[in-house]
Amino acid sequence: MKYFVTERSFDEIDSATARAKARDDAESIVKELGYMPITLDVPDRSSYGKLRKIWWQFRIVPVWIKNLKVASKGDDLFIQFPFREHSIFLPLIFRKLNKRGVKTTLLVHDLELFRCLKDSRRSIYDKVKCFFETKTLKYASRIILHNDKMIQTAKEAGLSELRLVNLRIFDYLMEPIGEDAPSRSLGKPVIIAGNLSKLKCGYLYELPSDVSFNLYGPRYEGQTNDRIRSFGAFPPEVLPSKLEGSFGLVWDGPSAKTCDGVFGKYLRINNPHKTSLYLASGIPVIIWKEAALADFILENDCGIAVSSLDEISSRLKMLTDEDYKRMSENTHKISSRLRDGYYLKNALKN
Repeated sequence: MKYFVTERSFDEIDSATARAKARDDAESIVKELGYMPITLDVPDRSSYGKLRKIWWQFRIVPVWIKNLKVASKGDDLFIQFPFREHSIFLPLIFRKLNKRGVKTTLLVHDLELFRCLKDSRRSIYDKVKCFFETKTLKYASRIILHNDKMIQTAKEAGLSELRLVNLRIFDYLMEPIGEDAPSRSLGKPVIIAGNLSKLKCGYLYELPSDVSFNLYGPRYEGQTNDRIRSFGAFPPEVLPSKLEGSFGLVWDGPSAKTCDGVFGKYLRINNPHKTSLYLASGIPVIIWKEAALADFILENDCGIAVSSLDEISSRLKMLTDEDYKRMSENTHKISSRLRDGYYLKNALKN
């Protein structure tokens, strides 16, 4: 049998804001492949005090043990990592699964371990989390990571290359936009979608003055004018039909000169989900030259890579209508794959 673990919050009654599209899409894809759900009812611990959070570290263990009893020798178990509600005791549970002969596949969305490798000044809490992450990963049969750069980082952390699988890019399930799709051509604004807070995206507040931008997302605190327009936030199923512009920008951190800071540097190994949003919506991409996904964009000729946002204007002026048409056609090829779950399906075959 093939199973997947899904964590359902009994505090939020599975509200629309309680889940992330990347995780929901992964569940939809494995369901299509015949995986059966193992549902864990868990709380949202964000409002818990310290003592109650410690108590829950123990309380979640029997929940996992009880629900995972259904998986036996030779079964496949698909789990998205990190868990929504983790526990320091989960490595023990995964060791038991391993001894029982259950083949576990972890789809990694994020790992504190990678940040600890790059920054020795992490807090004691982060370092403890890294320790238990590493112990949990040790017992996985397969670990699906974002890209080759993340795989290399995982190998540096001591994970066995034989268990590491390259996802390449996150899928983005959606219906074709069809007649509602905004027209695409050169000369239109650059799209920026996502969390637009100053803490995460400080570069937004020093955008180049010779390029127009359309912003989509919450928490934008800057000025709007003829060059910078903010359209607010939309639900994931609506957003693709609202994105107006020639290219989607993949950038992060405090600076427009380079991707820096915690969020910017993480682009070197991370697959930002907004990249999948743009491509699935039929929008070519402008991406930081040193981002891990830059290789994918350039290999598939579905966008351009820049070192600084100041380069955007000159790079766009170099493009012809034929260049943009070619990139758009290549983007639509990738779009059909993303909308069908091709990349996760392919990774699970390996």
